[in-house]
Amino acid sequence: MKVGRVSDLYIYPVKGMSAQRLGRTQVSPEHGFPFDRAFALARRDSDTRRNPAEPLRSSRFHMLTADPRLAGIRTECDPETGHLKAYVGDHVVLSCNITTSGGRSRAADLFSAVLDLPDDEAPVVVRSADHNYAYLDSSSCHVINLASVRDLSERAGVDIDPLRFRANLYIDTETPWSEFEWIGQELAVGADVRIKPSGRAARCAATEVNRVTAVRDLPIPRLLKRHYGHTDFGIYAAITRGGLLEPGMTVALPSPATGHPL
Repeated sequence: MKVGRVSDLYIYPVKGMSAQRLGRTQVSPEHGFPFDRAFALARRDSDTRRNPAEPLRSSRFHMLTADPRLAGIRTECDPETGHLKAYVGDHVVLSCNITTSGGRSRAADLFSAVLDLPDDEAPVVVRSADHNYAYLDSSSCHVINLASVRDLSERAGVDIDPLRFRANLYIDTETPWSEFEWIGQELAVGADVRIKPSGRAARCAATEVNRVTAVRDLPIPRLLKRHYGHTDFGIYAAITRGGLLEPGMTVALPSPATGHPL
């Protein structure tokens, strides 16, 4: 049964930094969305190793939750070459290859200046050879139902940017909150890709940050609690079969969902 269509695809090459829209991408159970959260800004002297069976310990990294000023820097990173550009407004303030130690050091210097950190607290740009820095394991993706964004916007009386939720896969449906009923079922996305939603995404203060102004201007967790009685928004899903993803693809369930709202 068709439940919607793919609206947009995004990756976040540097965890906590800018979203990059994809025209198409090849996903796999082994690597999820390629180059998503491939790099991260680790706090000085933090242990960035992870247990694949546990969620990532976000407190070890600089992210929008505690460092909203990061949103004031717009980044673009080429997944094929690793070339990173950072902008303040329309001005390029950094151009480097983040796959090299020298490039990562230059990037760390910039982010340290943005966060106004002393030398002994400067962040370290890290990359792991065997995983990314997504909240769950590297095979998972984050999914948002745009109908739920519209429903929250209507109830809150404000237009909410879907990119506040920093998802990989944005699906447009007619039924708000139907994504919670997908949990435990396998969805077909296009002809080849299969994903299996595993749980709800609890929202934190990172969603409060306006990605244009770098200011906390919308209390998303409180709005969710006020209007729905919980702070969950979006779902996590494992990629169970890989293939091509692109906007416009049909998203379907093997059996009908009733669309229970909460």
